[in-house]
Amino acid sequence: MPESPESSSEVSAAAAGAGCTRILDEAAECLASLHGEAMRQLRVERVVVGVFFTGVQFSNGCAGVAYTPPESIQRASTRILSEQPRRYRDMTAEEMVCGALPGAFAPVIRLAALNALSVPFFESGAVPVAEGGDLSEVPELFAGRKICMVGAIIPLLKRLGKMGVKEIAIIDKKKETQAEAELGRFVPLEETAQTLAACETAIFTGATIANGSLEELLSYVPTDAAIAVVGPTAGFVPTPLFRRGVALVGTVAVTDGEQALEIISEGGGGYRLFNSCVRKINLIDEARLAGIRQQRRQQERG
Repeated sequence: MPESPESSSEVSAAAAGAGCTRILDEAAECLASLHGEAMRQLRVERVVVGVFFTGVQFSNGCAGVAYTPPESIQRASTRILSEQPRRYRDMTAEEMVCGALPGAFAPVIRLAALNALSVPFFESGAVPVAEGGDLSEVPELFAGRKICMVGAIIPLLKRLGKMGVKEIAIIDKKKETQAEAELGRFVPLEETAQTLAACETAIFTGATIANGSLEELLSYVPTDAAIAVVGPTAGFVPTPLFRRGVALVGTVAVTDGEQALEIISEGGGGYRLFNSCVRKINLIDEARLAGIRQQRRQQERG
């Protein structure tokens, strides 16, 4: 993984935040139903906003992380002298994800909190989890298909190259990433809609959730295409994403919250998190996957 696996962000979408707010609102509703009264009993132990990731840990020890969009840092820098100091410690889980959270970093803090609150249900099996977390374990979504990746994750690109994909179009505005990638064709941002409309599999990094662009991007994808969302930021209960046609969420569950937040506080990114305090998981919409498999069999029969 690169230092921040979701740092290659994609499509700036300051005006698209309302769409992803709906996704997160639905995730909050799911978690409120699963947790019940515990939403008013669980309290925040610690919040850390880092340059690459943001982390939240609750009183039950569960923690979540989410990508810190650079534009959030830029916006916060213009408000730092005018805003009142915010204190999140001791806020209830319900206040963190169901209310109007204060502060310049409120959206990403809320997202990290949703991820933290989802961990118990991954561990208990209440939300089915496929261990391993490698996208190559679901080859039918990628092999022999036209891929559009929004946000270039270099290790994932290399794995896709070994899976026999038909072609890869990459939408990523970071010049550093373009120089590092050895596979795929980079597409100008202004061609985002038409490129997604022509793909057979769309892959979005979790940064598209953090920066508010995912809902709009999903609207460009054909209804019969396969969709995967990948990265630590997508670590919340997957029902809202499944409702929008996502077949696979490749994400993580934090296994050591204290260490994860310490890494974030020291400016650490994806490499350090993946090598120490998270485990990869796949969240799969089995019905959607079955439909894609059937579609593939029909295509093979001609």
